[in-house]
This record gives sequence, structure tokens and C-alpha cells, in this order.
Amino acid sequence: MLLFAMLPLITFANRVKKEKGIVEPVIEQPVLQNPTAFAIIIDEATYVKCKDAVLKYRDAVEYDGLSAYIVHGEWRDPMHVRQYVEQLYCSKPMLEGIVLVGDVPIAMIRNAQHMTTAFKMNEETFGLRESSVPSDRFYDDLHLKFRFMQQDPEDKALFYYQLTEDSPQTLNPNFYSARIRHTEGIGGDKYQAISNFLEKAAHAKFAMKGNRLDQVVTYNGGSYNYDCLMVYMDEEKAYRENFPLAFNSGTSFKHWNFRMNQPMKYKMFSELLRSDLDLFMFHEHGAPTQQLVNEHRQGNSAEDRYQLMRSELYSAVRRHVERKGLDEDSLLQAIQKKYHLTPAFFKDYKNPAFWEKDSVEDADVYISTADLKGRTTNATMVMFDACYNGSFHDPDYIAGHYIFNPGQTLVCQGNTRNVLQDRWTIEMVGLLSHGLRVGQYNRQVATLEGHLIGDPTVHFAPMLNNTLIKDEVLRANDATFWHQQLQSPYADIQCLSLRKLADLDTLRKSSEFFLAKFKESRFNTVRMECLKMLSRYSNADFTEAVRIGLHDPYERIARSCADFAGRIADPSLVSDVIDVLQGDEELVRCQYALNSSIFLFEEDILLNALDKYFETACRMNASTEHSRAVEAIRQQFAQKKKQEQIIFDKNAKEKDRMMAIRLLRNYPHTGGIDSYLQFVGDEGNPDSLRVIMAEALGWFNHSYRRSDIIRGCRQLLQNNQHPEALRLELIQTINRLK
Repeated sequence: MLLFAMLPLITFANRVKKEKGIVEPVIEQPVLQNPTAFAIIIDEATYVKCKDAVLKYRDAVEYDGLSAYIVHGEWRDPMHVRQYVEQLYCSKPMLEGIVLVGDVPIAMIRNAQHMTTAFKMNEETFGLRESSVPSDRFYDDLHLKFRFMQQDPEDKALFYYQLTEDSPQTLNPNFYSARIRHTEGIGGDKYQAISNFLEKAAHAKFAMKGNRLDQVVTYNGGSYNYDCLMVYMDEEKAYRENFPLAFNSGTSFKHWNFRMNQPMKYKMFSELLRSDLDLFMFHEHGAPTQQLVNEHRQGNSAEDRYQLMRSELYSAVRRHVERKGLDEDSLLQAIQKKYHLTPAFFKDYKNPAFWEKDSVEDADVYISTADLKGRTTNATMVMFDACYNGSFHDPDYIAGHYIFNPGQTLVCQGNTRNVLQDRWTIEMVGLLSHGLRVGQYNRQVATLEGHLIGDPTVHFAPMLNNTLIKDEVLRANDATFWHQQLQSPYADIQCLSLRKLADLDTLRKSSEFFLAKFKESRFNTVRMECLKMLSRYSNADFTEAVRIGLHDPYERIARSCADFAGRIADPSLVSDVIDVLQGDEELVRCQYALNSSIFLFEEDILLNALDKYFETACRMNASTEHSRAVEAIRQQFAQKKKQEQIIFDKNAKEKDRMMAIRLLRNYPHTGGIDSYLQFVGDEGNPDSLRVIMAEALGWFNHSYRRSDIIRGCRQLLQNNQHPEALRLELIQTINRLK
């Protein structure tokens, strides 16, 4: 039996190239035959330095049930790597996932910001590095097509690619992936650090099969989701569905919040030391080298306000002296006179102890990479849903410090770019309770910027014995099997089944089925997954789900529907939007979304709905509230109309018109679709603006008039005189909206 059909051919081709002096990568075949396979992709230098650890890791992965390839070589560019990954994907057994170890080239993706959750940077005016998305979807989503641009002139590890216009415009990874990349900022010998990590990952495989996911900590940081307490409270509704075993005792699930202490980071350092901790989830803001865990002091007491005043004024004086060369004594006297302060107020201005305390208080708002150096973390998995914490392409990054330390942290989930804080960050995380590998779970929630750092084959023992870890791969196309799994008593298994069934519905005929499930399910996360699947259809069933979901008892669903409502902009939704906007004021983040969404409807329809609401509203000051609401809407629409007029004003500055068009990506006003299509076809507008408008129309993917945009773009394509850039953009917009 020829188990690895293509590998002899690859090996022969490599031998021929080697004889000609061309050194090509080597594929080392798996030792054990298992139902599915995994590939360790590693650069030659790292392989030579870390070979013993690589082999130990390979053996442990195979012991855990995966046939494991090792592919090592001197990689020229990402496409060189991808060619070998594609060859393995076409081989037997089926490739389940890969890990990129060491200095494997990094693809920087452009022309694909619609595949991110929030990243929207002008690729024309900003530099290549900062306006591109570092993404391993280049390797794990083989459906995508790319056009090579160039290698970074300074950082030779980075290579720039554009998503082609005829490529699929949505993500659908063929398998999972992860990075094990040591950077300079982490410190120490990188080869020794990688060896140490691989050895601890290998060792952990032998204990993993008996460890169930029953110890969880989740943390909500300052300024995240507007600090809405309803967001924080309602998350536990989902957590109880995700992690049933973690709620068997009073301390096995800890739901922390930044309000509990100032600072919180030292409590978290202690918690991360726990040897029994399975999962730590950070919900927060961040940067490549920082996690924002608390807020700066708010001045909630007289003493706090006094200290804040001192800190701000002391710092202002120092800045003016250092940056502008002003005389310190004169400046102190001027401030005392202006604010009626006594000299005693500045008694600590030159006291080193004051500045040290002030600096410590400021630093304690964050967990920084400097804090993590020399520190041990033992949580098996750490989630960062913050911006940038997974920036493996940078010289230093938060997630790297969590895996490259002596503790037992094996895998992190993080982002290389900024992310939307209103996304569903815990979607299907409960699959980990049922024994799926972290990589298998992460593949279900793929974004262009989202990555795993560490070992993606990590998994926990399932709550009840099952074969889901194999079924997820081998029975992915078995619709009958996934329909049967909808009878599972566990929410996340149902969610996975819904996802598989939606993937199999290539003709998009099953929206009625998902709507029915949305209406009937008692699981909060199942309803949310149904809503997300219905968003793929963007039809009347989706609109109906959004109408119902605006009133859902799970805040996460109501918040999503608040955003979807404006993007759909079907007039039938307006009365429900007004009802929630006026009646559910405690849903702070939901209110935020609605206050953006209402201006994507038409003004007269909104005002009529507002009149009807207040006709029956039981409000103490209904008349006054009604008048204020009407006035606010009229003012906002007046401002909106002024902004939109700039788009069509051919005498306005081109940069102002361009900025106004770009705003449509965040605020897709369905009522303007006909005018926007005419703008694209108007040769009197600059070609650059016509291209940007064609691109902006691709963000109307949920509009109830989406089919009108597709039809309009196709009509525009019939004109063969359009510039090539515009023609390509129209093709991409059609592909995005189909």
C-alpha cells in the first residue's frame, strides 16, 4: 500500500535539484500511520540547532494521534513554503494542521481589509509595513489567490502580497496553523528558547489526555466594551454553556473585572502561576508590547482628584521645561496664580519619591513585555482578544513572552493588527471542553489578523468520550452526521454542527432552517451561531432574525443585531430599532451600535417611528424626551448630508471627497446606493475616486439592496472603456457581495 502517494515524487525532484546545486527543502515522512496528519514547517538553521527537540515534539504529536511530517529548508519566500504545504495537503493522510517554527517567511497581505474585523488603513498613503496585515491565512487558506509585490527592503522576513480580485473574498481555511517564532525582544538564545518550548510541548502530550477543561479565568479590562456591566454580566450565560465542568465549584471559574482592584495585574500574575489552570481569557485593549488591564485613576474621591491634579500639573510643567525650554520657577509661579494654588501644592515637584510613585501607578495600568521577562505562566492556553498582542512579525510581542518562559503555557490566541471589540470573541471556545484541538477550534473563528502562537495540537480530555476530534476533519462533508449532532445536549457541539451544515449549503437554500433553529433554541450561543450563519444569506430570513434578536435576552445577540440592523437598512426594522434605542438604555454597548445604525436608515422613516413610539410610551417626561430625540436626529442627519454632499461636489478637494467616500466602509448608507453607482460610472469624476467608490460598495454586504449593487456593477463592467484599476475593483466588489 502506497501510504504517502506524492512524497516519493517530491523526494526524487529534490534529489535532482540537489545534484544540480539547487538546495530544496526536505520532507521527512511520518513514522506512524494515523487517520489525519500534521506538518512541522521549519527553516533549516532552526532545524539544525533544534533537531533533537523537533524530533521529540514530532514523536509526541504522533503519540497523540496525528501522523507528523517535518519539512525543513532554506525558504525563499512565502510562496515557496506554500507550494510544499499544498503538496502535503494533496497527500494522504488528510492534513489537519501545520505549525510554522522559527524563521519561516511572513506574508503581509494587502487589498483584503474586508477580511479583518476592524483594520482599515489607507494603503495608498501609509507605508507598506503599517498598512498590510501579517497573516498566515496565506498558508492555511489555499482557496485564496495572491499577487506578489515585493520583499521588505529592511526586514527580509516580510513579503508583500495583494489578494487578487478574482480570488474568493471570504476566509475558509483548509486546515489550522500556528506560529512558534522567537523575536529579539524576548531575549536570550532563540534556538535554545525554541528547543525548550518544543520539549515542554512534547512532554505535555503525555498528561494532556487525562486533563479535562475545568479551571478557567476570564478577565475584562478597563475601557473595554465601554465597561458595560450588561456585557460583563451576560458573558457568564455563555460561559456556563462553554465550560460546564468549570462551574462545579465556587473557584474553578473566575470571572474577573478591572473594577475589582487597582491595580489588578499582580493578582493576575499570581493566578497565571497556578499549575492547574487550563484557560485564561483576556478581554481588553492592547498593543504589541502592552495589555491594558486597568484604567487610569478616575478621581472618584476628593483625595484621588487632588492627586490627579498634582500629577497632571507637575507633568505639564516638566514637559514645558524640557520641550520648550521655559524657565521652571516662572512657570510654577504663573500656574499658581492662574489656578489660585499655594506654594504647598508644588511641595513634591522635585521629590523623586513622588515621581517614582507616579510612574509606578501609570505602569500598573498595563501588563508590558518588561513585566513578563523572567516571569512564569502556567495556564495551558491564554486568549488575547486585544489589538496587536499576537504581533509575531514585530521585534517584541506579548504572546511570545507567554510561551517562551519556563512555565506550562503551550498556546496563545492573539492578533497581529487592531480588532473590533464588538466581535464575538468567545465563539465556539467551548469546543475545547469536548476534546477538540486548539487549532481545530481556532479554524472555526478565522480572521485575517487572528493567529495561534505556540502548539496548535493542544487539547483537553473531553467531558464525555467522543470521536469529535477525528469527526471534525474526516466527516466534515457528512451532512447526515452533523444533523444528528444537533441533538447533542451541549451548545458548542450544536454550534459546530450548524457551521458544518452552513458550509455544505453551497447553493444557499437553508436560511429557513437556520431561522427556525434561531427561534427555538434555548442555548444563547446556539442562537448567536444561527444569527451568524444567517448573515451569510443576507436575505429576508436574516432580516427577520435581526428583528427578533434586537430583543434577545442575551446581550451579545442584541448588540450584534443592533449593528446588523443598520447595515441591512430594511425599513421594516425601524420600529424595533427605535423601541430598543428608547427602552433599553442599560445596554450601553448596544445603544452605541444603535446610535450609529439609525443614520443608515432614511430620516423620515425614523421620525415617523419615533412619533409612534412616544404615542404609547410610558415615560414621565415623554413630550420633552420626544422633542429632544427628534432634534438630535435632525441635527445628525443635517451633518450627515453635509458630509455626503462633499462626495458629489466636483469643486471640493479630492482628498476631502476621498475621505468622505472611505467613511462609507464604516457607515454604508443604503439609501445612497443609486447615487454611488452613478458616481462610479461618471467619467467626470477622477478615476482614483471612482475606484475608491467601487471598493466602498463592497462593504454593503448585508444591505437589503445588495443584489442591486451586484447588478449595477455588472452593468458598469459592460463598458470596456473603464480604467483597468476600476474594472478590477468592480470585479472584486461583485465577488465580495455574491
